[in-house]
Amino acid sequence: MTDLPTVQALIDAHRAAMERYDGLPDGDVPDDIEAEMTSTGEALCAYRPATIEGVHLKAEYMMSCDVFVGGESGEPEFTQAQLVSGFLPPLLSV
Repeated sequence: MTDLPTVQALIDAHRAAMERYDGLPDGDVPDDIEAEMTSTGEALCAYRPATIEGVHLKAEYMMSCDVFVGGESGEPEFTQAQLVSGFLPPLLSV
């Protein structure tokens, strides 16, 4: 079983949202783009990969993205607890 397609889809969605944001002229960010960046970032951050390959793929992308590691301000948009929890083993159903 592999979760690479799921991790890659979450990355692709976030990357696309970031590209739309980066392509905007300076000024106000439309609400729909802001919401898409937030929702795709939250989904990727919260997803717990089931395989070590999924963990590596997710970590590689997140380490390259200012949203997760902090941009010019040095502050990421997610707390350390949020970032770490997304790398814990998937929850097991009881």
